[in-house]
Amino acid sequence: MQPALRISLERKLPDGKVETMASDHVFDSGDVVHFRLESEFDGYLYVMDEGSSGRFTTVFPTSEAGADNRVRKGQTFSIPAQDGSWYQISGPPGFDVLYFILSPDALSAPAASSFAAPGPVSSLKPRCNDAVFRARGECTDISAGPAALPPDAPLPQALAPIAGMASRDITIVQQKDGVTVGSKGSTRGPVIYTFRMAHQ
Repeated sequence: MQPALRISLERKLPDGKVETMASDHVFDSGDVVHFRLESEFDGYLYVMDEGSSGRFTTVFPTSEAGADNRVRKGQTFSIPAQDGSWYQISGPPGFDVLYFILSPDALSAPAASSFAAPGPVSSLKPRCNDAVFRARGECTDISAGPAALPPDAPLPQALAPIAGMASRDITIVQQKDGVTVGSKGSTRGPVIYTFRMAHQ
């Protein structure tokens, strides 16, 4: 069974209501969000975030977000996995780059749970897609959302030991209320890709 995951971004409004957001939505600082996930394979999920500040943080599994990272086909869950837990958008305007690793077999946990980027922090800022903004009044950036890692792109130091040989060959299928990302072809081992979350 090839590793695949359906990903939806959800935002909690001040009145407590929850709305599903487009994967390329540009969030505001202070927005409260989480990922709603549905597994399409039996295996394990690992997620690490490179924040717009340049700090890397293990997102899943953790004691706060949920320590059990085994997933099963048809299972729906959220990250953070604890009931009532959400992430608050913070940091300088830019992109949080989340690394998703899906594996049929358990891998070692990342070597470090939090560390600063060794090089310069990206200065890229989200830019609203003017056509969409005029039509729907929603700020989106086409570079946000899931994307394949280029073959020569380096991995965060803590991820390299567990994902250095992971496939980067993926498929992305956009849906109305989410996106499904999975391995392409006959891949049976780990798969890695990024999900860029834009905020201003």
